Formats: sequence, C-alpha cells, structure tokens
Amino acid sequence: MSPFSSQQPAPHSRRTLSRVLSWGLSLGLLLLLGLSVELLLQQYRLRQHEAIQQRLTARAGEVRAVLLSELSSTLHLATGLASYITAKQGQLDEAELQPWLQGLLRQGRYIRNIGLAPDNRISYIYPLAGNEAALGLYYPDMVEQWPAVQRIIANRSPMLDGPLQLVQGGNGLIYRVPVFLDDQRYWGMISTVIDYDQLYAQVEQVARRRDLSIQLNRRDDETAADLLTSAPDSATPSVSLRVRFAGAHWRLEASERLAHELPLGWLRLLGWSLALAVATLIGLTLHAQNRQAALLLALNRSQRQFHQAFEMAPQGLALLDLKGRLLAVNQTLCQLLQRSSHALLGQPLSRFSDDPLSVRLDGDLAELGAEQGRTWQLSLLDAQGQHIDVELSAAALSADPSAPGNWIVHIQDIRERQRLQRLQNEFVSTVSHELRTPLTAISGPLELINAGALGEVPESLRQMLQIAQHNSHRLIMLINDLLDIGKLEAGKIVFDLQPQALQPLIEQALRSNRAYAAEYAVTLSQTGTCADWVNVDGQRLQQVLANLLSNAAKFSPRGSDVELYTERLGAQLRLSVRDRGPGIPLAFQGRIFQKFAQADASNTRQKGGTGLGLAISKELIERMHGCIGFDSQEDQGTTFWFELPLQPTETQP
Repeated sequence: MSPFSSQQPAPHSRRTLSRVLSWGLSLGLLLLLGLSVELLLQQYRLRQHEAIQQRLTARAGEVRAVLLSELSSTLHLATGLASYITAKQGQLDEAELQPWLQGLLRQGRYIRNIGLAPDNRISYIYPLAGNEAALGLYYPDMVEQWPAVQRIIANRSPMLDGPLQLVQGGNGLIYRVPVFLDDQRYWGMISTVIDYDQLYAQVEQVARRRDLSIQLNRRDDETAADLLTSAPDSATPSVSLRVRFAGAHWRLEASERLAHELPLGWLRLLGWSLALAVATLIGLTLHAQNRQAALLLALNRSQRQFHQAFEMAPQGLALLDLKGRLLAVNQTLCQLLQRSSHALLGQPLSRFSDDPLSVRLDGDLAELGAEQGRTWQLSLLDAQGQHIDVELSAAALSADPSAPGNWIVHIQDIRERQRLQRLQNEFVSTVSHELRTPLTAISGPLELINAGALGEVPESLRQMLQIAQHNSHRLIMLINDLLDIGKLEAGKIVFDLQPQALQPLIEQALRSNRAYAAEYAVTLSQTGTCADWVNVDGQRLQQVLANLLSNAAKFSPRGSDVELYTERLGAQLRLSVRDRGPGIPLAFQGRIFQKFAQADASNTRQKGGTGLGLAISKELIERMHGCIGFDSQEDQGTTFWFELPLQPTETQP
C-alpha cells in the first residue's frame, strides 16, 4: 500500500546518555592526548639536556686542557731549578744563581716570583722588588702554610697550593718543590708563586671564546667523580670537571654564557591545542552522528505520522513520480476507483481516464516547479467504466521546488459539489429570468412617473417613488450580475477579442462613471495617457472598468479623487485604479474575488452592492488572457489592477 517505513524511536533518556558518553569520551581522549604531549615533552627535554651536557663537557674539557697546559709549561721550570741545586750539592753562588732566576722568570709568563728556602727559610727571592716582605720568612712560623710544607717534605714530591692571598698582595698559586741532595738529605724548599689572577683571566678568555662561563673552585675531596652535571630540570645546564695537578684538586664548573631556553611553553601550547582540536573534532563527529541518528528517528516518526495521515485521509491521496506513475495510494482512492492497490501501483494515472486532459497530466507534473497549488479537473474511470469527476492538486515532496522528485496528489471527488452547483445555477437562472420581466415592468413605469409623464407628483409621494425606483434598479443589477456569472460559469458568453487602442476605452469608462462618482462627491481622473493596444472584448472590458471605478468611488471619502493610470511591465500592460478609502481588512483580502463576498464591517455593508462585481471582473479578465489583483493597506486606500498582454505593433490595425 505504501513505501513508507515505520520504526520505534529510541527513548529520550537513551539519546541523552549517548550525548553524555560521546562528550565524556572526548574529554577522556583529551586527557590521554594531553598526557601523551607531556610525555613527549619530557623525552624532548631529556634529549635536549643530554645534548647540551655533552656539548658543555666537550668545551669544558678543552678549557681544562688549556689550564693544565699553561700550568705544565710554567711549573716544569721550577723542577729544572731543583735539578740545578741538586747538581750543586746545595752550594749556591748568588752571582751564578741570578741569571738562572732571571731566565726562569722570563720563560714562565705567569711566574710572579721564585723563592729559595734553604732549611725552610726564604733566603733568596727573585725579583726582590715588591717581594721584600717575603724575604727571611721561616716556614715553621707560618701557621697556615707550614702543615702543607710538612706534607710536601714528608711525601718528597712537589705540590701546588692555592689559590691563596699573598703577603705581597693579590691571589697566587704556590708551587713548592722539596729539594733533596744526593745523600737524601733535605736541603730546603723551592717556592714558585704563580699569578693566579693572570692565569685565570687567560683561561676565562679561552672559555668565553667557547661561549662558556667558568669557575675554578678548590676541592680537597679526592673521591669525587671526575664529571658532575646539572639535573635535567635545572634552569641553567652546567658541568663540573675535576682538575688534578701536582697534588692540587680543583673543580672547573662551566655553563653556557647565553642560556638557550627550550621552547617548551610554545610546544606545550601547540601540543595541547592539537589535542584539544582532535578531541573536539571527534566530539563533534560523535555529536553529529548522534544528531544524525536523532534526525533519522525524527524522520522515521514523521514518516510514520505521514503514513497514518496518508492512509486515514478522507480524500484520495496518491504518490506519483515525475512520469505520473502511481507509487502509493490510500484506501480512499482505492474505494473511489473500486480497484485494489495492486491494480493501481506502477500504472500512470492517465491510464484510468479517457479525459484528454489526463494525458497532459504527466507533462504538467514535470513542469509544475514553482506553480504548486495548481489544480486540474478531469474525469477518472472506476472498475465498471463509470466516470468520476475529480479535482486534483499536487505538491512536491522535495525541499527544493526547482528540482522536484516525487509528488503527492490530492484527488477530490467533486460530483456532489457539481450537482449542488448545477442546482444552484438552475435556481439562480430560473429566479433571475422569472424576476427580470416583472422588475422591468415595474422599473419602467416608475421612471416615467418620476419623470412627470403622468403629471406633477405630490411631494409626499415623490420620495417614496424615488426609493422604489432606486431599489428596482438595484434588483435589476443583481439579476444582471447573477445572469452574467451564470453564463460565465456555463461558458455561454462569447468574447469578441479584437486588437484595439486602450485609451479610448479608458476615456469612455471615465465618462460613463463620472455621474455615479458625483453622487459620492468623488472625482475620476487619469494620470497620463496610454498609447498601447490590447487584444480585448471592448464591451467586457468596459464592464470591468465600471466595476472597479464604481467600487473606488463608493468607498472613497467625499471630496477625494480616484486615480486611473497605466504602466508597462515587460510584455504586459497594467491598468490600476487607486482610491483613498479605508482599505480592505486583512481578514477579508483572501475572499475578495469570491462570489457574494463582502466585508463584515457594518459601514462596508451600508455601501450596498451584490458582491458579484469583482468575481465577474476576475472571470472576464482571465477569459481575455489577463490577471487581476490588488494592493491594500488599512486606512491607506486600495489599488485594484489588472494586466493584459500587450498587442505587438505589427499586429495593430
């Protein structure tokens, strides 16, 4: 019977739970991705720290090598002096010693002075200038230095001490070499003072060339590791190298002069942003899937409701494709045609009609497009071959009216409506014909009496006769309108369409209706002139103009003007009649062209009229291939207009 499916919708709580789970999964994914970002950053930080430490260690090792090289090249001179004293068996000749000391001082660029202390008393010092305070010092009397001197003597090996605050001023390193004669007898001590400040400045310059900041610190712990590095989370990476030379133990601590901060903040922001983007994208995807599922459920529910309405409709309904083939039918249509759905489905609707109009229905559906609301009247055949007059209207099931897919067609049995219409028309025709003759017989004598044909009419009787004449005219107008509408509906009015100029027809209509407008103290005027031609029945167009002008005059305020004007709209000519009346109520505008239609306001009904003039005008204009309409706003007047096809110039007489 129908292609519509039916499914049970999921409970609302299930949809809510699905949304919560989807966003919860997105949040969990965000946390997981964020944790991954932090782990990757930690690995990156460790690798970068390791690379920096390796670079620092290599550069610091180079600085340490320079330091040891400078010390070695300087202090080996003092070792040579000890060999000289041993060779002399401790017997020193000052005249011979002086050139020795001068040469040593000249070769050792960091040597500040050289002192000889036979029996631990400094007896010789070179240069003497600036070092006078050290001459004659006795080591055992020097409380701070004597323990170190004792260890040197006991160990019988040279030792480097310092840096120390020198008596002469400044900081220095003291390289002490014990001298033992060939008979192993202790002779004394050679003390070489090295300018520590100058040496450190030289080493620091070497470090700066390698972008290092260094510190050289004394350490007496011989068990410390050769290399110490900073922790991975240290703000400034550094290394600490052990420096051992001639019994001295130092720590060379080095760090980069310009610390290179790792871009962890930006990397973290980028990583978390990507994690948030991925989690949000997945969340939106899940949400979209949930929404799609909800829309599908809503669609199924809508289809089920449509299916129920389709099946339960009291009128015939059918689903057609663009070729007019029946895809679905309801029970009402099956009963109307007295056929089963199996016999109807897949067949073109035109197959069940011998009406020539039904053959055009297929093409009309393909071209309907934006003309939804169009209706057709044709005759269908039931299973017994009996004719069934129906009215059809179609609506596209596609959301895009310019590209319709299937159509739903409403099929209304109009046989009863036609029967009632025939009865009504027959009644109106009969009554109109029966009333027209006696009314004409009454109206004629009344006109003669009021015109004075029978002599002077008493004043007391004149007013009553005028009222009777006026009402008889109204009844005749009503009967004429009834006869016209009946003839129009029956197709009994013959139209004599001829190309003719519109301006003479307008002027004639204005002349014919000025007397009527004067009764309401209203003037009729035309704005501009019209040089265009139209293909019309002049008499019927005069009837339309009379209806529009009389209505405008009747509803205009006293002393106002009714304006008639024309304008071209492409291949159409529009004629408009504008009044300054109260306008048409919005609730009545949809019924204004219906038969016997009148606004419900009491002041409107007091104007009189049959309610047929606009209905007749609409029929007349449409029979002349035109259209009619209006524009109105309450309390701002109304403009009635009709459009007719322009007559091409070459077809004008």
